[in-house]
Amino acid sequence: MRMLTVRQPWAALLVAGIKDVENRSWGTPYRGRLLIHSGLKIDAEGFELMDQLGIVLDGPMLRGMILGSVNLVDIRQDSSSLWARAGVNHWLVTDARPAVTPMPAAGALGLRPAPAGWTKAFAA
Repeated sequence: MRMLTVRQPWAALLVAGIKDVENRSWGTPYRGRLLIHSGLKIDAEGFELMDQLGIVLDGPMLRGMILGSVNLVDIRQDSSSLWARAGVNHWLVTDARPAVTPMPAAGALGLRPAPAGWTKAFAA
Protein backbone atom coordinates (compact mmCIF):
# COMPACT_ATOMS: atom_id res chain seq x y z
CA MET A 1 0.00 0.00 0.00
CA ARG A 2 1.19 3.51 -0.81
CA MET A 3 0.25 6.83 0.78
CA LEU A 4 -0.15 10.28 -0.76
CA THR A 5 -0.33 13.52 1.21
CA VAL A 6 -2.95 15.95 -0.12
CA ARG A 7 -3.87 19.38 1.22
CA GLN A 8 -7.33 20.05 2.57
CA PRO A 9 -10.03 20.32 1.31
CA TRP A 10 -8.84 18.17 -1.61
CA ALA A 11 -8.09 15.20 0.68
CA ALA A 12 -11.58 15.23 2.17
CA LEU A 13 -13.17 15.57 -1.29
CA LEU A 14 -11.19 12.56 -2.54
CA VAL A 15 -12.16 10.22 0.30
CA ALA A 16 -15.78 11.40 0.11
CA GLY A 17 -15.84 10.23 -3.51
CA ILE A 18 -16.64 13.73 -4.78
CA LYS A 19 -13.29 14.47 -6.41
CA ASP A 20 -12.32 11.87 -9.02
CA VAL A 21 -9.01 13.40 -10.16
CA GLU A 22 -5.92 14.39 -8.20
CA ASN A 23 -3.73 16.84 -10.12
CA ARG A 24 0.02 16.28 -9.90
CA SER A 25 3.04 17.57 -11.82
CA TRP A 26 4.52 14.06 -11.76
CA GLY A 27 3.37 10.56 -12.56
CA THR A 28 3.98 7.09 -11.19
CA PRO A 29 3.77 3.54 -12.53
CA TYR A 30 1.89 2.58 -9.32
CA ARG A 31 -1.76 1.55 -9.68
CA GLY A 32 -4.03 0.28 -6.94
CA ARG A 33 -5.23 1.30 -3.48
CA LEU A 34 -3.76 4.55 -2.28
CA LEU A 35 -4.07 5.93 1.24
CA ILE A 36 -5.04 9.59 1.33
CA HIS A 37 -3.26 11.55 4.05
CA SER A 38 -4.36 15.11 4.79
CA GLY A 39 -1.41 17.47 4.96
CA LEU A 40 -0.99 20.14 7.60
CA LYS A 41 -1.39 22.97 5.09
CA ILE A 42 -4.67 23.97 3.50
CA ASP A 43 -5.44 25.23 0.01
CA ALA A 44 -7.75 28.26 0.19
CA GLU A 45 -8.56 27.89 -3.53
CA GLY A 46 -10.16 24.55 -2.76
CA PHE A 47 -12.52 26.05 -0.21
CA GLU A 48 -13.44 28.84 -2.66
CA LEU A 49 -14.26 26.25 -5.33
CA MET A 50 -16.34 24.25 -2.86
CA ASP A 51 -18.36 27.40 -2.11
CA GLN A 52 -18.85 28.11 -5.82
CA LEU A 53 -20.05 24.56 -6.44
CA GLY A 54 -22.23 24.45 -3.31
CA ILE A 55 -20.32 21.51 -1.85
CA VAL A 56 -20.63 21.05 1.90
CA LEU A 57 -18.78 18.30 3.76
CA ASP A 58 -19.80 17.00 7.18
CA GLY A 59 -17.36 17.20 10.05
CA PRO A 60 -14.11 19.05 10.59
CA MET A 61 -11.32 19.32 8.01
CA LEU A 62 -8.83 17.08 9.79
CA ARG A 63 -5.16 17.61 9.05
CA GLY A 64 -2.16 15.35 9.57
CA MET A 65 -4.33 12.23 9.34
CA ILE A 66 -4.97 9.23 7.13
CA LEU A 67 -8.53 10.00 6.04
CA GLY A 68 -9.24 7.06 3.77
CA SER A 69 -8.23 5.47 0.50
CA VAL A 70 -8.98 5.55 -3.21
CA ASN A 71 -8.13 3.28 -6.10
CA LEU A 72 -5.63 4.86 -8.52
CA VAL A 73 -6.70 3.46 -11.89
CA ASP A 74 -4.83 5.60 -14.42
CA ILE A 75 -2.81 8.75 -14.99
CA ARG A 76 -3.52 10.87 -18.04
CA GLN A 77 -3.41 14.51 -19.10
CA ASP A 78 -6.73 14.64 -20.94
CA SER A 79 -9.40 13.99 -18.31
CA SER A 80 -12.69 15.80 -18.83
CA SER A 81 -13.39 15.80 -15.09
CA LEU A 82 -14.48 19.04 -13.45
CA TRP A 83 -11.49 18.57 -11.14
CA ALA A 84 -8.83 18.19 -13.86
CA ARG A 85 -6.44 21.11 -14.42
CA ALA A 86 -4.78 21.75 -17.75
CA GLY A 87 -1.08 21.00 -18.18
CA VAL A 88 -0.65 18.49 -15.35
CA ASN A 89 -1.08 14.77 -14.76
CA HIS A 90 -4.60 13.69 -13.86
CA TRP A 91 -4.52 10.84 -11.37
CA LEU A 92 -7.86 9.13 -12.00
CA VAL A 93 -9.30 7.63 -8.82
CA THR A 94 -12.34 5.50 -8.03
CA ASP A 95 -13.83 3.54 -5.13
CA ALA A 96 -13.29 6.06 -2.32
CA ARG A 97 -13.31 4.54 1.15
CA PRO A 98 -13.29 6.85 4.19
CA ALA A 99 -11.39 5.64 7.23
CA VAL A 100 -13.50 4.35 10.10
CA THR A 101 -11.15 6.15 12.50
CA PRO A 102 -8.80 8.72 10.92
CA MET A 103 -5.26 7.96 12.00
CA PRO A 104 -2.50 10.49 12.76
CA ALA A 105 0.49 10.15 10.44
CA ALA A 106 3.43 12.23 9.30
CA GLY A 107 3.17 13.61 5.79
CA ALA A 108 5.87 13.92 3.17
CA LEU A 109 6.28 14.75 -0.48
CA GLY A 110 5.78 12.05 -3.07
CA LEU A 111 4.24 8.64 -3.03
CA ARG A 112 5.59 6.51 -0.20
CA PRO A 113 4.95 3.28 1.64
CA ALA A 114 2.08 3.32 4.11
CA PRO A 115 3.09 3.73 7.75
CA ALA A 116 3.02 0.79 10.14
CA GLY A 117 -0.40 0.14 11.63
CA TRP A 118 -2.33 1.91 8.87
CA THR A 119 -4.97 -0.83 8.81
CA LYS A 120 -6.24 0.37 12.22
CA ALA A 121 -7.81 3.37 10.47
CA PHE A 122 -10.13 0.98 8.60
CA ALA A 123 -10.99 -1.42 11.44
CA ALA A 124 -14.50 -1.22 12.84
